[in-house]
Amino acid sequence: MLRYRAAALLIGFFLLGAALHGGLQSLRWQYAAGSLALLACYIVATSLNDIYDVEVDRLNHPAAKERPLVTGAATPEQLALMAAILAAVSLGLAFWVGPLALLAVLISLVVNVVYSAPPLRLCARPLYAAPVLAFAYVALPYGIGLASAGGSVTALGARAVAAFMVLFAGRMLLKDFRDRAGDAAFGKRTFLLAYGKRATLLTVFLCVIAGDALLLTALPASSPLLIVTETYFAAIAYELYRLWRAKENAAELVAIARGARMGNAVVLTWLGYLSLEAAGGAESERAVFAVVMAAMFWFAYLLPAPAAASPATPARAAAAAEPARAS
Repeated sequence: MLRYRAAALLIGFFLLGAALHGGLQSLRWQYAAGSLALLACYIVATSLNDIYDVEVDRLNHPAAKERPLVTGAATPEQLALMAAILAAVSLGLAFWVGPLALLAVLISLVVNVVYSAPPLRLCARPLYAAPVLAFAYVALPYGIGLASAGGSVTALGARAVAAFMVLFAGRMLLKDFRDRAGDAAFGKRTFLLAYGKRATLLTVFLCVIAGDALLLTALPASSPLLIVTETYFAAIAYELYRLWRAKENAAELVAIARGARMGNAVVLTWLGYLSLEAAGGAESERAVFAVVMAAMFWFAYLLPAPAAASPATPARAAAAAEPARAS
C-alpha cells in the first residue's frame, strides 16, 4: 500500500520543509519519526481509497499488484484494520515530534476520510478533488518536515508551498486521463469527465503558469537554479502541447508521465541546492550542481519514451460496470 513513486514525492516535500529552514545541517531523530508518521498517513489514505473505489480499480487496474483488493490478496476488513492501526501509529509519532506535526497528521487523517469515504467523497467532486490532493501531497508533508526541523512558518516557505500546491493541483487533474474509462463506467465525476479534455488542459496550463510565477518569487533571483528550473517548465509546457494534440490514450499517458518527471526535477534540484547550501557549499558549487542535475534530467527526458500500459477501453468499461449496476 506504500506506493513508492508517491511516497518518494511525499518525502521530497517533507525534506523541502526542513531544508528551507536550514534544518538539513544535522541529522535529527525527528526526521525519522516525522517521515514514518507521514508514510503511515499515506498508507491510511491508499487503504481507504482502495476500499471505496474497489469496483473502479478492478476495471482500471486489473493486474496491479499494489491493489490487494483487486488481486484478492486482502479483504476490505483487513485494509480497514491496518488503516486504523497506522492512524494511531502516525498520531503517536507526530505527538513525539511536536504540536505542529501532530496538527498536520490530524488534518491529514481527516482529509483521508473525507476524500474517499461517503458522504462527502471529495474524490468524485470535480472542483474539489485536485485542490484537496495538492494540500495533502504538498502542504501537509511540508508542515511535518518543518515541524521535524524545529522551524516556524515564514513568508518564503508560504510562497514555496503555494507554488507547489498550484502546480500539483494541475498535475492531479491529469491523473484522471489514466482512469477515464472506469470512472465514466461507474459514474465517478472527475474534472475531466465533467468539463472535457479542452477545459482540463487549459486549467492545467493556467496552473503551470501561476505555479511557475509563484515559484520565481521563492527561488534565488541571481542563481543558475532559476534558469535550470525554467528549462524544466519549458519541457512541461511542451508535454502539455503534445497531450493536447494526442488522439490516443496511450500517447496521452506518455506525455503526462514525461511532464510529471520534469515536475519532479523542479523539486529534487531545488532540494539538492538547499542541501548544499546548508552544508556550507559555495555559490559556484551549488551552480555546478544545478547544471549537472539539469543535464541528467534532460538526458533522461530526451531518451525514447517507453510504451504506456493499455488502459481500460470504453467497451470493456461498460461491460465491467454492468454487473455492479445490476447488483
